[in-house]
Amino acid sequence: MKSDYSFFVGDIALDEYYRAPYWPGIREKVLVETLDAYVGGMIANAASVYAAYNENIYYLALLNSGNITQILCKDLKDRGIDTRYILHDDSLPDAKNMIILAEDDHTLFIPTLGITHFEITHEIIDAMCKAKYVYTCISEIRPLRCGDMHAIDIIRKVRASGAKMVYDLDVAHLEAGDELFIEEMDIVFFNTIGFDTYRKEKTAEQAVAQLLEFGTEIVVVTHAEDGCVVYTKDEQIHIPGIPVEVVDVTGAGDTFCSSFIHALNKSDDLTLVALFANAAAARAVTVMGPRGGVASNEEIIDFMKERNLLLDNAFDRFLV
Repeated sequence: MKSDYSFFVGDIALDEYYRAPYWPGIREKVLVETLDAYVGGMIANAASVYAAYNENIYYLALLNSGNITQILCKDLKDRGIDTRYILHDDSLPDAKNMIILAEDDHTLFIPTLGITHFEITHEIIDAMCKAKYVYTCISEIRPLRCGDMHAIDIIRKVRASGAKMVYDLDVAHLEAGDELFIEEMDIVFFNTIGFDTYRKEKTAEQAVAQLLEFGTEIVVVTHAEDGCVVYTKDEQIHIPGIPVEVVDVTGAGDTFCSSFIHALNKSDDLTLVALFANAAAARAVTVMGPRGGVASNEEIIDFMKERNLLLDNAFDRFLV
Protein backbone atom coordinates (compact mmCIF):
# COMPACT_ATOMS: atom_id res chain seq x y z
CA MET A 1 0.00 0.00 0.00
CA LYS A 2 1.38 3.39 -0.94
CA SER A 3 2.03 5.79 1.93
CA ASP A 4 0.72 8.90 0.15
CA TYR A 5 -2.32 8.31 -2.03
CA SER A 6 -5.91 9.28 -2.74
CA PHE A 7 -9.02 7.18 -3.30
CA PHE A 8 -11.34 7.93 -6.21
CA VAL A 9 -14.81 6.39 -5.90
CA GLY A 10 -17.19 6.37 -8.82
CA ASP A 11 -17.92 6.07 -12.48
CA ILE A 12 -15.81 5.16 -15.44
CA ALA A 13 -17.51 4.81 -18.81
CA LEU A 14 -17.05 4.71 -22.55
CA ASP A 15 -18.00 8.15 -23.86
CA GLU A 16 -19.65 7.88 -27.27
CA TYR A 17 -19.52 11.22 -29.12
CA TYR A 18 -21.97 12.52 -31.72
CA ARG A 19 -22.17 15.88 -33.47
CA ALA A 20 -25.58 17.38 -34.27
CA PRO A 21 -26.18 20.38 -36.56
CA TYR A 22 -28.45 21.84 -33.86
CA TRP A 23 -30.24 20.73 -30.69
CA PRO A 24 -33.58 19.16 -31.75
CA GLY A 25 -36.95 19.84 -30.22
CA ILE A 26 -39.35 17.26 -28.79
CA ARG A 27 -40.52 14.67 -31.40
CA GLU A 28 -37.97 15.96 -33.89
CA LYS A 29 -35.56 13.69 -35.74
CA VAL A 30 -32.06 14.80 -36.61
CA LEU A 31 -29.14 13.04 -38.29
CA VAL A 32 -25.96 13.11 -36.22
CA GLU A 33 -22.34 12.45 -37.10
CA THR A 34 -20.73 9.59 -35.18
CA LEU A 35 -17.38 10.68 -33.76
CA ASP A 36 -14.62 8.77 -31.98
CA ALA A 37 -15.39 7.18 -28.62
CA TYR A 38 -13.22 7.92 -25.60
CA VAL A 39 -12.78 6.41 -22.17
CA GLY A 40 -14.44 8.87 -19.80
CA GLY A 41 -16.70 9.07 -16.77
CA MET A 42 -16.71 12.00 -14.37
CA ILE A 43 -14.71 10.46 -11.53
CA ALA A 44 -12.39 8.56 -13.87
CA ASN A 45 -11.64 11.76 -15.78
CA ALA A 46 -10.67 13.47 -12.54
CA ALA A 47 -8.53 10.49 -11.51
CA SER A 48 -6.72 10.48 -14.85
CA VAL A 49 -5.89 14.17 -14.54
CA TYR A 50 -4.72 13.66 -10.95
CA ALA A 51 -2.52 10.71 -11.96
CA ALA A 52 -0.85 12.78 -14.69
CA TYR A 53 0.50 15.03 -11.92
CA ASN A 54 2.32 11.95 -10.54
CA GLU A 55 -0.20 11.50 -7.75
CA ASN A 56 -0.92 7.99 -6.40
CA ILE A 57 -4.48 6.71 -6.78
CA TYR A 58 -6.61 3.73 -5.84
CA TYR A 59 -9.88 3.43 -7.76
CA LEU A 60 -13.11 1.97 -6.37
CA ALA A 61 -16.00 1.11 -8.69
CA LEU A 62 -18.54 -1.61 -9.46
CA LEU A 63 -18.72 -2.78 -13.09
CA ASN A 64 -19.52 -5.90 -15.08
CA SER A 65 -16.59 -7.99 -16.29
CA GLY A 66 -17.28 -7.63 -20.02
CA ASN A 67 -15.11 -6.42 -22.89
CA ILE A 68 -15.92 -2.73 -22.40
CA THR A 69 -15.00 -2.98 -18.73
CA GLN A 70 -11.66 -4.53 -19.69
CA ILE A 71 -10.99 -1.54 -21.97
CA LEU A 72 -11.94 0.89 -19.21
CA CYS A 73 -9.76 -0.80 -16.59
CA LYS A 74 -6.80 -1.06 -18.97
CA ASP A 75 -7.02 2.68 -19.56
CA LEU A 76 -6.80 3.36 -15.83
CA LYS A 77 -3.92 0.92 -15.38
CA ASP A 78 -2.04 2.47 -18.31
CA ARG A 79 -2.28 5.80 -16.49
CA GLY A 80 -0.72 4.34 -13.36
CA ILE A 81 -4.00 4.06 -11.42
CA ASP A 82 -4.35 1.06 -9.11
CA THR A 83 -7.55 -0.85 -9.98
CA ARG A 84 -7.40 -3.61 -7.36
CA TYR A 85 -10.60 -2.26 -5.77
CA ILE A 86 -12.71 -2.31 -8.92
CA LEU A 87 -15.27 -5.03 -8.17
CA HIS A 88 -17.53 -6.87 -10.61
CA ASP A 89 -21.22 -7.71 -10.95
CA ASP A 90 -22.21 -9.24 -14.29
CA SER A 91 -25.87 -8.31 -13.83
CA LEU A 92 -24.88 -4.70 -14.60
CA PRO A 93 -25.07 -3.19 -18.10
CA ASP A 94 -22.03 -1.81 -19.88
CA ALA A 95 -20.93 1.59 -18.63
CA LYS A 96 -21.49 4.06 -21.45
CA ASN A 97 -22.28 7.77 -21.83
CA MET A 98 -23.63 9.59 -24.87
CA ILE A 99 -22.29 13.06 -25.59
CA ILE A 100 -23.96 15.27 -28.18
CA LEU A 101 -21.99 18.24 -29.49
CA ALA A 102 -24.27 20.99 -30.79
CA GLU A 103 -24.48 24.78 -30.80
CA ASP A 104 -20.95 25.23 -29.38
CA ASP A 105 -21.68 23.18 -26.27
CA HIS A 106 -22.25 19.60 -25.18
CA THR A 107 -25.17 17.66 -23.75
CA LEU A 108 -24.40 14.53 -21.78
CA PHE A 109 -26.71 11.53 -21.40
CA ILE A 110 -25.64 9.23 -18.56
CA PRO A 111 -27.46 5.87 -18.47
CA THR A 112 -27.52 4.70 -14.87
CA LEU A 113 -26.21 1.23 -14.03
CA GLY A 114 -28.95 0.66 -11.46
CA ILE A 115 -26.55 0.19 -8.55
CA THR A 116 -28.41 0.53 -5.24
CA HIS A 117 -26.18 -1.67 -3.07
CA PHE A 118 -22.39 -1.84 -3.45
CA GLU A 119 -20.91 -4.14 -0.82
CA ILE A 120 -17.29 -3.39 0.00
CA THR A 121 -14.88 -4.97 2.48
CA HIS A 122 -13.31 -3.75 5.70
CA GLU A 123 -9.98 -3.91 3.87
CA ILE A 124 -11.25 -1.31 1.41
CA ILE A 125 -12.56 0.91 4.20
CA ASP A 126 -9.20 0.70 5.98
CA ALA A 127 -7.46 1.75 2.77
CA MET A 128 -9.86 4.68 2.37
CA CYS A 129 -9.18 5.75 5.96
CA LYS A 130 -5.44 5.96 5.24
CA ALA A 131 -5.89 8.09 2.11
CA LYS A 132 -5.17 11.79 1.89
CA TYR A 133 -8.37 12.46 -0.06
CA VAL A 134 -11.42 10.38 -0.93
CA TYR A 135 -12.80 11.97 -4.10
CA THR A 136 -16.33 11.15 -5.20
CA CYS A 137 -19.87 12.47 -5.72
CA ILE A 138 -22.94 11.70 -3.66
CA SER A 139 -24.65 9.51 -6.27
CA GLU A 140 -21.56 7.31 -6.52
CA ILE A 141 -20.86 6.87 -2.82
CA ARG A 142 -24.50 6.59 -1.71
CA PRO A 143 -24.81 2.81 -2.51
CA LEU A 144 -21.73 1.80 -0.47
CA ARG A 145 -22.33 -0.80 2.23
CA CYS A 146 -20.12 -2.92 4.46
CA GLY A 147 -22.15 -5.34 6.54
CA ASP A 148 -24.30 -3.19 8.83
CA MET A 149 -22.49 0.00 7.80
CA HIS A 150 -24.24 2.34 5.39
CA ALA A 151 -22.47 4.87 3.21
CA ILE A 152 -22.78 7.67 5.75
CA ASP A 153 -21.22 5.44 8.44
CA ILE A 154 -18.31 4.67 6.13
CA ILE A 155 -17.84 8.36 5.37
CA ARG A 156 -17.85 9.31 9.04
CA LYS A 157 -15.24 6.65 9.77
CA VAL A 158 -13.08 7.88 6.89
CA ARG A 159 -13.25 11.48 8.11
CA ALA A 160 -12.59 10.48 11.71
CA SER A 161 -9.41 8.79 10.49
CA GLY A 162 -8.15 12.06 9.01
CA ALA A 163 -8.86 11.56 5.31
CA LYS A 164 -10.54 14.49 3.55
CA MET A 165 -13.87 13.84 1.79
CA VAL A 166 -13.88 15.70 -1.53
CA TYR A 167 -17.11 15.96 -3.52
CA ASP A 168 -17.71 17.09 -7.07
CA LEU A 169 -21.41 17.94 -6.92
CA ASP A 170 -21.33 19.21 -10.52
CA VAL A 171 -25.00 19.92 -11.41
CA ALA A 172 -26.17 18.67 -7.97
CA HIS A 173 -28.31 15.62 -8.71
CA LEU A 174 -29.51 15.40 -5.13
CA GLU A 175 -32.10 13.06 -3.64
CA ALA A 176 -34.12 13.15 -0.44
CA GLY A 177 -31.83 12.32 2.46
CA ASP A 178 -28.66 13.57 0.79
CA GLU A 179 -28.45 16.30 3.41
CA LEU A 180 -26.61 13.73 5.55
CA PHE A 181 -23.80 13.61 3.00
CA ILE A 182 -23.71 17.38 2.60
CA GLU A 183 -23.05 17.68 6.32
CA GLU A 184 -20.00 15.39 6.00
CA MET A 185 -17.86 17.16 3.39
CA ASP A 186 -14.39 18.68 3.67
CA ILE A 187 -14.06 20.14 0.17
CA VAL A 188 -16.93 20.59 -2.28
CA PHE A 189 -17.10 21.73 -5.89
CA PHE A 190 -20.20 22.98 -7.70
CA ASN A 191 -20.67 24.42 -11.15
CA THR A 192 -23.06 27.34 -11.58
CA ILE A 193 -26.06 25.12 -12.36
CA GLY A 194 -25.36 22.78 -9.46
CA PHE A 195 -24.87 25.59 -6.98
CA ASP A 196 -28.14 27.24 -8.00
CA THR A 197 -29.90 23.88 -7.69
CA TYR A 198 -28.41 23.29 -4.26
CA ARG A 199 -29.07 26.71 -2.76
CA LYS A 200 -32.70 26.93 -3.95
CA GLU A 201 -34.20 30.05 -2.32
CA LYS A 202 -31.04 30.86 -0.36
CA THR A 203 -28.65 33.55 -1.50
CA ALA A 204 -25.17 32.41 -2.49
CA GLU A 205 -23.81 33.86 0.74
CA GLN A 206 -26.38 32.00 2.85
CA ALA A 207 -25.74 28.69 1.08
CA VAL A 208 -21.98 28.97 1.48
CA ALA A 209 -22.32 30.02 5.13
CA GLN A 210 -24.44 26.94 5.83
CA LEU A 211 -21.88 24.62 4.21
CA LEU A 212 -19.07 26.20 6.21
CA GLU A 213 -21.15 25.86 9.37
CA PHE A 214 -21.52 22.13 8.65
CA GLY A 215 -17.73 21.91 8.74
CA THR A 216 -16.83 22.12 5.06
CA GLU A 217 -13.39 23.70 4.81
CA ILE A 218 -13.44 24.84 1.17
CA VAL A 219 -16.40 25.57 -1.12
CA VAL A 220 -15.65 26.19 -4.80
CA VAL A 221 -18.14 27.34 -7.43
CA THR A 222 -16.94 27.20 -11.02
CA HIS A 223 -18.46 29.51 -13.62
CA ALA A 224 -17.16 28.02 -16.89
CA GLU A 225 -15.58 30.76 -19.03
CA ASP A 226 -16.09 33.25 -16.18
CA GLY A 227 -13.63 31.54 -13.82
CA CYS A 228 -14.42 30.49 -10.26
CA VAL A 229 -15.01 31.64 -6.70
CA VAL A 230 -13.39 29.96 -3.69
CA TYR A 231 -14.93 30.33 -0.23
CA THR A 232 -13.53 29.53 3.21
CA LYS A 233 -14.35 30.87 6.66
CA ASP A 234 -11.52 33.37 6.27
CA GLU A 235 -11.57 34.46 2.64
CA GLN A 236 -13.40 34.69 -0.66
CA ILE A 237 -11.28 34.48 -3.80
CA HIS A 238 -12.50 35.45 -7.28
CA ILE A 239 -10.49 34.09 -10.22
CA PRO A 240 -11.42 35.44 -13.69
CA GLY A 241 -11.86 33.20 -16.70
CA ILE A 242 -9.19 32.66 -19.35
CA PRO A 243 -10.24 33.30 -22.98
CA VAL A 244 -9.47 30.27 -25.16
CA GLU A 245 -10.76 28.71 -28.36
CA VAL A 246 -13.15 26.01 -27.16
CA VAL A 247 -12.99 22.58 -28.81
CA ASP A 248 -14.76 20.36 -26.25
CA VAL A 249 -15.82 21.24 -22.70
CA THR A 250 -16.34 17.61 -21.64
CA GLY A 251 -14.20 16.90 -18.60
CA ALA A 252 -13.27 20.52 -17.92
CA GLY A 253 -14.96 20.49 -14.53
CA ASP A 254 -13.31 17.18 -13.64
CA THR A 255 -9.96 18.69 -14.64
CA PHE A 256 -10.57 21.72 -12.43
CA CYS A 257 -11.49 19.69 -9.36
CA SER A 258 -8.61 17.23 -9.40
CA SER A 259 -6.13 19.96 -10.40
CA PHE A 260 -7.35 21.95 -7.39
CA ILE A 261 -6.68 19.18 -4.88
CA HIS A 262 -3.34 18.42 -6.55
CA ALA A 263 -2.44 22.09 -6.18
CA LEU A 264 -3.41 21.88 -2.49
CA ASN A 265 -0.66 19.28 -2.18
CA LYS A 266 1.79 21.86 -3.52
CA SER A 267 0.65 25.05 -1.80
CA ASP A 268 -1.54 26.30 1.03
CA ASP A 269 -2.09 29.59 -0.83
CA LEU A 270 -5.64 29.19 -2.13
CA THR A 271 -5.19 31.94 -4.72
CA LEU A 272 -2.34 30.01 -6.33
CA VAL A 273 -4.32 26.78 -6.02
CA ALA A 274 -7.35 28.30 -7.77
CA LEU A 275 -5.23 29.96 -10.47
CA PHE A 276 -3.59 26.63 -11.29
CA ALA A 277 -6.90 24.74 -11.42
CA ASN A 278 -8.50 27.49 -13.49
CA ALA A 279 -5.66 27.34 -16.01
CA ALA A 280 -5.78 23.54 -16.17
CA ALA A 281 -9.52 23.63 -16.95
CA ALA A 282 -9.10 26.37 -19.57
CA ARG A 283 -6.40 24.37 -21.30
CA ALA A 284 -8.59 21.23 -21.17
CA VAL A 285 -11.36 22.73 -23.30
CA THR A 286 -8.91 23.33 -26.16
CA VAL A 287 -8.51 19.54 -26.56
CA MET A 288 -11.06 17.05 -27.92
CA GLY A 289 -12.23 14.30 -25.57
CA PRO A 290 -13.01 13.93 -21.87
CA ARG A 291 -9.34 13.45 -20.98
CA GLY A 292 -8.24 16.70 -22.59
CA GLY A 293 -7.19 17.89 -19.16
CA VAL A 294 -4.55 15.20 -18.73
CA ALA A 295 -1.28 17.12 -18.56
CA SER A 296 1.84 17.55 -16.47
CA ASN A 297 2.55 20.42 -14.12
CA GLU A 298 5.04 21.70 -16.69
CA GLU A 299 2.38 21.83 -19.40
CA ILE A 300 -0.01 23.80 -17.19
CA ILE A 301 2.75 26.23 -16.19
CA ASP A 302 3.71 26.67 -19.86
CA PHE A 303 0.06 27.37 -20.70
CA MET A 304 0.02 30.03 -17.98
CA LYS A 305 3.28 31.54 -19.22
CA GLU A 306 1.88 31.90 -22.72
CA ARG A 307 -0.97 33.96 -21.29
CA ASN A 308 1.09 35.99 -18.82
CA LEU A 309 -0.69 34.43 -15.85
CA LEU A 310 2.34 33.59 -13.71
CA LEU A 311 3.03 35.49 -10.50
CA ASP A 312 6.84 35.88 -10.35
CA ASN A 313 8.21 32.53 -9.14
CA ALA A 314 5.11 31.59 -7.19
CA PHE A 315 4.52 28.38 -9.15
CA ASP A 316 8.08 27.07 -8.96
CA ARG A 317 6.98 24.74 -6.15
CA PHE A 318 4.71 22.96 -8.65
CA LEU A 319 7.77 21.88 -10.64
CA VAL A 320 9.58 20.21 -7.74
